[in-house]
Amino acid sequence: MDDYRDAAKRHLDDADLLFAQNPQRLANASHLYGISAECSLKTVARKFNPSAQFRGKKGLKGHIPSLFSELLHVAPDLANNTILVAQIRRLEPRFSDWDVSQRYEPQANFVAGTVSAQKIGATEAHLLMTNCLSGLL
Repeated sequence: MDDYRDAAKRHLDDADLLFAQNPQRLANASHLYGISAECSLKTVARKFNPSAQFRGKKGLKGHIPSLFSELLHVAPDLANNTILVAQIRRLEPRFSDWDVSQRYEPQANFVAGTVSAQKIGATEAHLLMTNCLSGLL
């Protein structure tokens, strides 16, 4: 069984280490921030539907950006929590330029401002997951 909660924290911690390096390792930090956010969101979905499966495009496990809309299909009860849905929707702009396939792009294609927004988004997604699992949402 996938442990999305553990993966969310591990990827967030590693991304923060890469982002803080001098020179910054923006490409890998960006990738890990996106994966961390995905794992946080999948953890939330699994709280509402423990057997949720994430298919995404072409049978692959769901990735941002399509994961945002996929969540409501794999965990329909999540849609009833309007506060949680609103908070998830607020994360989308942080990852508007993120795609899992960017892991193959050169380091030069990544800029600190964009990765900084992804860092904020991944941190917010992790907090959202933590609050949801704690029953605060």
